[in-house]
Amino acid sequence: MNRNNRSSRLVRSAALGAIAWIVTAGVAQALPPCPTWFPDFRCDRHGRYEGFVPTMMHPYLFEDPFITTGVSAWGIYHEFPPDMVLDGGHLWAAALQARVAITDRVAFIATKDGFVNFRPGLSALDKDYGFTDITIGLKGSLIDKPDVPFILTPSLRFQMPIGARGVLQGNGNGVFIPDISAAWGYQKFHVIGDFGGQFPVDTDAQSTSLFYHLHLDYALFRYLVPFFEMGGFHYLDGGDGSTRVNLASGGSIPIGAVTSGFEGYDYANLGNRNVANNNMLAYSLGIRVPVTQHVIFGAAYEAPLTHRRDVLKQRAAVNLTVEF
Repeated sequence: MNRNNRSSRLVRSAALGAIAWIVTAGVAQALPPCPTWFPDFRCDRHGRYEGFVPTMMHPYLFEDPFITTGVSAWGIYHEFPPDMVLDGGHLWAAALQARVAITDRVAFIATKDGFVNFRPGLSALDKDYGFTDITIGLKGSLIDKPDVPFILTPSLRFQMPIGARGVLQGNGNGVFIPDISAAWGYQKFHVIGDFGGQFPVDTDAQSTSLFYHLHLDYALFRYLVPFFEMGGFHYLDGGDGSTRVNLASGGSIPIGAVTSGFEGYDYANLGNRNVANNNMLAYSLGIRVPVTQHVIFGAAYEAPLTHRRDVLKQRAAVNLTVEF
């Protein structure tokens, strides 16, 4: 009798095991494999290493090395110095960046667009609003070691001069922007940096420059990541000052006829005269709030570190990033 009971239990166990195997195999067969191209959300993918947050300084130029898919919405208030040709004033900008991971190692990036309300303090200059130039490109990780963690990613972008002249955009025939960025971390401490350049097609209309950035953060808590950033420009060559600025009375004049020796920071490439060998350095302080792994809020304040300020007195920015 006991032998029969043991046999029955073995039969039931074998039957249940077979049923479980069939169900598991059926579910596995029903789920498609994770795609190699355009990896999607079914794979529970996240291209940003755990603990790392997006950078905020110079969002049109500072591209971090992570291969992500998502959108990043920006609101920026930028104030001009009173002791320059714009005579103070400010601009408001709203922008939306987009990134698409083509593979786990390559992404399409659209890093500059947006709508600007331009309000210079000088009464002779026209107050206007309009769209910025658009910058698109590709980036691909050469080294990707999440276990270290360390990632190294070069990128190449092209800025198309299709923005509104009234907000200091649409100048020249376009700008190539090569860049290389890297990230490294140790426990709650993270470092992100990059080095790149702006090389215009028309070197008379626009200036040629190098740029660099450093981002440092420490995750105090799960939902609070303070950061410090530095970034600067070294101008290799200026333009001929032919970029035209609109006048409040109508018409326009070349910017070089008004003043020279300053440039447009990360916002505009003015092609002004006498900027070769100029250097400008600024800092940014802020916080990132990772609401979830895929939704990250940020706020930052930015100001010059050097005597040369170009068009920056101070800047405040907010950002919401949704990415995978």
